[in-house]
Parts: sequence; structure tokens; C-alpha cells
Amino acid sequence: MLGENFKQNISNLQDKEQASLKNHNDTKLDFNIFTILRKIGEEVGLHSRFLAELLNKDASHKTADFQQLFIETVLNNAIATQEWNREKLSSKDDYSCEIEYSFRNSDHGRADIILKNKKNVIVVENKIYAFDQKGQLAKYYKACQELGYDDKNIYIVYLNRFGDNVSPYGQGDISNDDYGVISYKEDIFNFLTLCKAKVVGYPHIEQTIEQYINTVARITGQTRDAKMKQEYVDFLADSNNFKTIYKLSQNFETIQKNIQKEMWNDLLAYFEEKNLAFSFCDNQLLPYSQEKAVEQYYSGGGKKGKAKTYGLFYKIVERDNVDVYCYIELNNRLYYSITLAEKDGLRLLEYPSEMEEFNNQVIALRRNWEGKNKKKNLGGIIYPQRPVNFKKPKDNFFDIVNESSRKEWVAETADDIIQLIDDVKNINL
Repeated sequence: MLGENFKQNISNLQDKEQASLKNHNDTKLDFNIFTILRKIGEEVGLHSRFLAELLNKDASHKTADFQQLFIETVLNNAIATQEWNREKLSSKDDYSCEIEYSFRNSDHGRADIILKNKKNVIVVENKIYAFDQKGQLAKYYKACQELGYDDKNIYIVYLNRFGDNVSPYGQGDISNDDYGVISYKEDIFNFLTLCKAKVVGYPHIEQTIEQYINTVARITGQTRDAKMKQEYVDFLADSNNFKTIYKLSQNFETIQKNIQKEMWNDLLAYFEEKNLAFSFCDNQLLPYSQEKAVEQYYSGGGKKGKAKTYGLFYKIVERDNVDVYCYIELNNRLYYSITLAEKDGLRLLEYPSEMEEFNNQVIALRRNWEGKNKKKNLGGIIYPQRPVNFKKPKDNFFDIVNESSRKEWVAETADDIIQLIDDVKNINL
């Protein structure tokens, strides 16, 4: 049984949480123009666009203060505290600012945000949930050289939620001291706070920045909910409560099963609302029991003691007497793909040679395919913007524990799947 002191402390935390929620609701902080009009993880349409607006001294706010603050407090701080081998920039210099800047050589891609003048160029690679692209930073570096900038005047910046370093895959063949890393959680959050202080006499700008600060807080775990969760963690981590935690942990697998079942149910319900009849299936696209599948996933009831892979499938079109499906599968992580099956039959192990061009067209739809060499899936597989690992819960898994955040994740993931389905339907050969 739980001790009275333990229960009282939990009750106090719950009371505090309710008071915090009431204050949150009373101040109507959920009203946020950014999350109303855009998905919270939309890199270009939301985050890059708003940051570029602030950094453009000739934009609608008509002030150079934001650009100066970014250089002083973000870039120069990164130069001073990291391996980044560059001279600090003068905040007095003016820079033009563009979003989705196309370099002369299309192979070098497009810069999310670019600031440049005759002497220096600053390229910001903005990552929220997307994967690194091959040699991305090195391509930007070379593109800036081709624009005529000296190496010492090229400033490549890798921006992501928590200040994680770029992967070797995304870094390419430039050295560690040729780029800097900044985070939304600290660098951008602090920068925005300073920007807000600069416009206290202009409430329409101040409140817009405040709403974006709240948006950044949501993607970096600095919201009211996140802070309350941390208080629970701090309380449960106390040595006096460890035995109680251990007893509670015995039910962890049951909790995981329930979360997974809710995730599947929410996905099916969302697709049904969009008039897409997905069905639960095994990895051969045959009807399968969701209850049995989830039980086996944790107990190991498939071949050789391993649980079967399984998921949801939806028939998109028929081509060359072969059915084309969208298949959402769960192994350790959830992912989705375009796959084939014989007419009213089993899934094909590889696509027929006559569908080579169709496969090429599918590949061209997206840049984030993985496992492209597996012919069982056209194109490969795609992980959600926020990948979730059901075997080893961490990071994004906690986004689907709470009902409201799970539904947000489901909508975000399902919308991307629906777009892929529509794109496949529109392939013309």
C-alpha cells in the first residue's frame, strides 16, 4: 500500500498542477495564432519564416534591433563557447535576409535562412523533427565559396531543438570548426525574450513574439505541463520514494500496451474521419487481431520468440494487375511505406521489373526515404516527423502518453501519410 505521506505529497503536487492549469486557462494561453495556422513542427512554413521575419531589418516590424540581438547574443556567443573557428561579428553591420534561398548550383540545395552582405554570409540550417540530409552543411559551405565568400567569412549555423550536434551524415566533409550549433531551447528562447523587451511600446509585436515564445516552449519541453512533469520526477526520484516507484514500475508494461492500443485506435479513427478505410493486419497484409498483436509485441509470441511485425494497411490503387498499398508497420519504431500485393493475395517480396518506373516515381515523391535498397517497399520506408520507439520508450514516446498530445502526434503523422497516398494516386505514367 502507498504510505500516507507519499499520497499526501502526490495530492499536493496534483493540487499545484490544477492551480497551474487554472491559471493557464484563465489567461487563455492556449490561443496561439502560430499553432492555429501551422503545425507546430513545420520548419519552413512556421519557424524559418517567423525567424527570418525578425532577422530581416527591412521587414514589417521596421527595426534592426532583432538582427543585432541575434548576432550579439546568439552567433557571437556560439563563436565564443564552441569549436567554431570564426571571428565575432559586428552587430553594427547590416545583412539582407532571405528564406529558402536557392543557390546557383541546385545540387547544393536551398538554405532555410540566409543573411549576407558584401563581406560575410550566414546560413542557418533549421531542424525541428526532420532528418539530416546527406552532406548538407558541406554543400552550403561550398555554395557560399562559389558565391565568392572567403572561408573565414562563411558562417554555417545548425539550429535544432536542444543544441544536438549535426550527424556525420549531415555534416559532410567540413571540419568541426567550420560551423556552429544553436538551440531553440536556450539560444532562440533567450533571443526571443530580448526581442520582446525591445518592443514593449508596440503591443501587437510584443504579443506576437510572446505567442511564438510559447510555441518554442512547446517544442522544447518548457511548457507548463513539462515543468509539472519534472516536479513529479524530482519527487519520485527521492530515495525515500524509490521502493514505491519500483512497485509502480511493475505495471509499466501494461501501461505501454494501453498506450499502443490507444495510438492504433486514434490513427484508425483519424483516417476514418478523412474517409480512408485502413485495416489492422500482419506483415503480409492479412487481417490480424490488434489485441493479440499488442500482447505478442511485449511477450514475444511470433516466430523464434519474437513478436510479429504488424500495422495498418490501405489500398491506394491498382497498377499492372498489382495492388498498391500504404502500409504502416510497427517494429521497434513505427514507420510507413508503399508496398505491393498480388491481386487479392499476399504481399510481394519485391516489385515486378515492369514497375521499375513506377518505383522511381514513388522515390521522387520524398527526400526522406530510408532503406531504399529493399524492394519489398517502393521507395523505402518513412519515419514520422517525431519517431516513436515502442520497445525502448524515450524522447518522442512521451508525446503520445497524454491523450491530447497523442492526438496531436496522430494528426501530424496521419496527415503526412495521407499526403503520401494522394501523391501516389497522382502518379501518371
